[in-house]
Amino acid sequence: MLRFTLIHYLDGWRLGATVELDAAPQLGTLIKASSDNPDNYSDIYYVDNILWGDGGENYIFVRTYKGYGQRSPLTELDRISSTLDEITRAIDFLNDNIMSKLDEKF
Repeated sequence: MLRFTLIHYLDGWRLGATVELDAAPQLGTLIKASSDNPDNYSDIYYVDNILWGDGGENYIFVRTYKGYGQRSPLTELDRISSTLDEITRAIDFLNDNIMSKLDEKF
């Protein structure tokens, strides 16, 4: 059994529950844990990264997984792609406004 402490890096870098797993989870998978009752696995988290410690202190960087059963969680690449799409739309909008102003003047 491998022991991991959860790090909630999106929620102020706070430490969460400690879980014991048969194997190291793959990045991008879901794990269940609960910080208030170790026997009650009520919360689901998305595994973003694993930090292996020299002294046996292992950590998993997690974020809360919302919308389970409806869609898969967004990966970092999905978020970057979405942000780039928004920026591209904003630049296109500004470009259209500039071109219309130039057409009015000339």
